[in-house]
Amino acid sequence: MEILFLTSDFLPNVGGMATHTHELARAHVRNGHTVRLVHAVFGNGEAHIEMLDGITVYRLFVPSATPRLKHVAYVRTVRAVIRHLLESERADILHWHDLTPNCWTTRAFRRRVPLVWTNHTSNYLEMCETRMGRLKIRTWLGHADAVIGPSRELAEKSLLTGVRADRIYAIPNGVDTDKFRPGMSFGVIDKDYGIDATRPSVICPRRLEPKNGVEYLIRAIPLIRACIPGVQFLIVGGGFPEERARFEEFLREKGEAEGVVFTGNVPNTAMPSFYALASVSVLPSVMEATSISGLESMACGLPLVGTKVGGIPEIVEDGVTGILVEPRDSTGIAEAVVRLLRDDGLRETMGIAGRKRAEREFSWVEIARRTADVYRTVMEDRVRRGGR
Repeated sequence: MEILFLTSDFLPNVGGMATHTHELARAHVRNGHTVRLVHAVFGNGEAHIEMLDGITVYRLFVPSATPRLKHVAYVRTVRAVIRHLLESERADILHWHDLTPNCWTTRAFRRRVPLVWTNHTSNYLEMCETRMGRLKIRTWLGHADAVIGPSRELAEKSLLTGVRADRIYAIPNGVDTDKFRPGMSFGVIDKDYGIDATRPSVICPRRLEPKNGVEYLIRAIPLIRACIPGVQFLIVGGGFPEERARFEEFLREKGEAEGVVFTGNVPNTAMPSFYALASVSVLPSVMEATSISGLESMACGLPLVGTKVGGIPEIVEDGVTGILVEPRDSTGIAEAVVRLLRDDGLRETMGIAGRKRAEREFSWVEIARRTADVYRTVMEDRVRRGGR
């Protein structure tokens, strides 16, 4: 197939959506498809085309000098490029990967090409809670031919778009099981961040966004160290400097700041080294789809402590690949981490089980195959109906 991707979040950005779009597009190419990807961002720069892992990437820049009109400028710029690609190149499907602003961009093409939207964002779940939010959902997204949710929760909530229930699919995020695997070297990460490789380390591969719940792991640190002194913590993710300042102040007040490292943003290519240094991975989210960092942890053979929210229970099999706790429960997080750090055999058994499950169910090649099946279904719908 000739697949056209559209996203406002892509490499070199750091984050789940950027990783998802790159890995899914790369897996489509590996599965024999052609992928063109349009990545548009606000800011100044020169538009250009580049090749990345077999993907043709169209980089666009939209000046944001007038904030009130920036979304109008964005939609006009991106629509012009999409229109050109549809006229000059064949496209069997247009698959977009953000909520806004591309929900407006894609509406213009609903009669020209089948449209698939992946519902990544937890902001969507927040919109679902209000009457106005639900109205926006139907208005902004009802033109999609199919919707993919990376968790059952997001798939179920996607019924609010008005898209047919049998064209809403739950397909999880994936993981590159060759890139993320047990036994990787942590290189000089320990020296770079002042970590003692002989002591246990807990990794939290999360941006500091409030919905990721990092606060509840931070509050669990004194409880964990009361049982196992000397445990180190790697908080791998950036953004939200006010949150980091608040966490660091809490740790100083509790006398626990030593051995807690905030790395800031880390490129995905460097993440295997961080997982290699850790004994346990923690996902303390209060809102989540299918966590890519959770899948990466599993693929690296780490047991997971995760909260019972969103798609986390779909990847963490409680008592088998990790331990599930209630959201916003620092005591529960502490008890689960302590249990795993005290039991080498349990950590090893859960890590092996997680690795096997990542290979079996969450490889990107398999996720791309399932996604391509969605494309074929909506394409066949269009043929049967003779277009819209």
